[in-house]
Amino acid sequence: MKAKLVTDKLNTQEPTSDTNYFDLITLFFIIGFLIIDFLPQFRSIEIIAPQYLYLSILNISIGVFIYYNPAILTQNLISIYKKSHIVKACLLFIVFSGVSLFAARNLSLGIVNLIRIVIVFCTLINLSILLNNRLHLIYKITFLIGISIFIQSFQAFYDFVQFSKTDSILHALANLKGNTGNINIFSASLSIKIPFLLIGIVHFTKWKKWFLVFVLLLATVLIFLTGSRAAFLSLFFETLIFILLYLKINPLNKINILTVSYIIVPLIISFFTANLIFEKGKGTGRYESVSSRVTQVGNVKDASIHERLLYWNNALKMIKNKPLLGIGLGNWQIESIPYERKTNNDHTISANTHNDFLEITAETGILNGLLYLYIFIIAFCLNLKIFFKSENRELTIIAILSTLLLLSYGIDATFNFPMYRPTMQLWFSFFLALSIINTSSSEEFLKSYSATRTSTFIIIISLFTLYFSFKTFKAYQLENDIKANFQTNKFTLRADEIAHNLPQYPNVFSTSEPFATYAGKYYIEEKNYKQASKYLNIGNKINPYLGRTELYKHLIATGEGRNDSAYFYAKKALDIRPRNRDYYIAAINSGMNLKDTTGIIKIHNIYTQYNNYPEVWINTSSALNQSGYNNKKLISFIDKGLKTFPGDSLLSERKKIFEKNIFENQAMLFFNNLKYDKALDSYKKALNKDPNNVFLMQNIGICFYNLKQYLNAISYLKKSLISADLKDGKAEYLLGMSYFFIKNKENCCKYLNLAKNKNYGNAQEIMAEECK
Repeated sequence: MKAKLVTDKLNTQEPTSDTNYFDLITLFFIIGFLIIDFLPQFRSIEIIAPQYLYLSILNISIGVFIYYNPAILTQNLISIYKKSHIVKACLLFIVFSGVSLFAARNLSLGIVNLIRIVIVFCTLINLSILLNNRLHLIYKITFLIGISIFIQSFQAFYDFVQFSKTDSILHALANLKGNTGNINIFSASLSIKIPFLLIGIVHFTKWKKWFLVFVLLLATVLIFLTGSRAAFLSLFFETLIFILLYLKINPLNKINILTVSYIIVPLIISFFTANLIFEKGKGTGRYESVSSRVTQVGNVKDASIHERLLYWNNALKMIKNKPLLGIGLGNWQIESIPYERKTNNDHTISANTHNDFLEITAETGILNGLLYLYIFIIAFCLNLKIFFKSENRELTIIAILSTLLLLSYGIDATFNFPMYRPTMQLWFSFFLALSIINTSSSEEFLKSYSATRTSTFIIIISLFTLYFSFKTFKAYQLENDIKANFQTNKFTLRADEIAHNLPQYPNVFSTSEPFATYAGKYYIEEKNYKQASKYLNIGNKINPYLGRTELYKHLIATGEGRNDSAYFYAKKALDIRPRNRDYYIAAINSGMNLKDTTGIIKIHNIYTQYNNYPEVWINTSSALNQSGYNNKKLISFIDKGLKTFPGDSLLSERKKIFEKNIFENQAMLFFNNLKYDKALDSYKKALNKDPNNVFLMQNIGICFYNLKQYLNAISYLKKSLISADLKDGKAEYLLGMSYFFIKNKENCCKYLNLAKNKNYGNAQEIMAEECK
């Protein structure tokens, strides 16, 4: 009886006159959803803004269609919604996410992310309405998805080849991003659609089967080329589990083994193809080989894995600090920054946790985090139950498909951030929709007014999301324009234009810097420091963790000649972000202007706790030197650097310079006291540290001249003339006089004439007397 009920479910249809129409409309809207992977950016800094805007428009369109075609919404679906643990969990998740906004520092980010969650929920509802009683379309949908993967893969390969021709294979590999803007998101967007190819390959025959086999080959080559370990794991488990489940529900015979080979062979070919491309590219690390990349999965010393572990540890700290409501939905982008001040260099921030489960828990509290996890668990259990208990093959295949989609998404959610990526959220909605409607067993049509109420609700909610999505889209366009201005140093925007149109949703860049702060930056460029300070203060209230406000105030104070204030703000910026090189340079330069050698050393010690490399010691020693720091102390300072970096050529050369300065200063003191023999000894020691210094050669020649050792004087003075740096004629004059005293008239006149041409001293008068 159970098998008959399940079979009835698949065969259940609307009245015959509507069946084909609703089928066609469903396929039309599925194509509409697939277009999301091919949208241009429309000048947005990130593709997600136009994608969410597009989803809102699509949800409204579907809502309008349901309004005018109420027969598509059946009573059995409403009953499923009321009983579905998935639907209830999703609604509660939205509610708890909204409640977390009361704990958010940045309400704007919270609203933007809540709207995105609502968009995904509306997409889930619309997909379940469209697919309910139309699961017989699954193979047509599968083929449509196969076509979309083919187009996506073909475009990626075309771009890869073109980039390889104009640049290098390694750079071409690094730019395998599709329209996602991120190589890991691109690989995840491919891997999550692999289950459709798998069920299509075992279902179709003839050219459709071969087409999907070819698409599988293309897609898996690209996945391997991206070097995304999460996608590798996803692909491996998707394929392995599908093959095992397929062989479980089918007899182990030659036909089914051959069918499985249609899946295995393309994967083997793609593996070796990717390795050949890696070998030709002669890359290392991510692009060395597929197998080497796989071995890095468990290597905690790997930079990206180490980075993730740091983020996850920070998330656990946040959960411990705020277990109930969390830090507020979407506020990881702001609140994570203080946790990373001692681990992230320069202006780098983690916009995401690289684990959606931890991020949701940190942002919205433990209860909501468990609720999010529960959605995955209940969906998995529902599909597992169908697989083991259903006697209907089609339902079983759909359960397998849903499970594999859930698996792929779950892996990506564990290592990346698909939560707010529409290209991934579409398939999150899809597997939840399949999990919900794959349990229906009967069909009853709603009365027209009930369908109208439901569709009206979808339209109103989607219009609400459309408004905020459009606001976000415009904000992302402005961010893109502002960044383009500063990258090209061509300012097409005016400060007043930005200040009077500050975006509210969101109110910060994707890099977490407030729009108000950038308004202040524009005012700095226009030398309007009063307005700049006003907007910098507004921005600092939105995000006080970046140190940018302090840096820009440092620039204002420098521009106004307030060196003490400039120094104060530079040090404050470094205190906020002690690993930021820009802040370190600003601080030591400000300290140098005030000759604060003690402060410079403190700044150096702060920065080198986290970033210690020879260049830092060189920069600090230069600031100390220009601040009048004692040369012996400078040598002692450099010696400390050499203990950390023994044998470093830059530090060794810098030490020689300071040692040369010591000897040179001694020589000048002796020279001024007419102790030419001692001055000569010190100058020679200085020259030993800097053997190509023509000024030292000249000074040694002068000492010999004053000691009446004219032949020695001639030797060093001639050496000094090798360089064009000596332009005053002094060396030529002394050479001429040295030759005069040894009775060499020819050379005497030669060099005196050179000195005369440079208008040095009384060379002309002596020539008039001695060179007649």
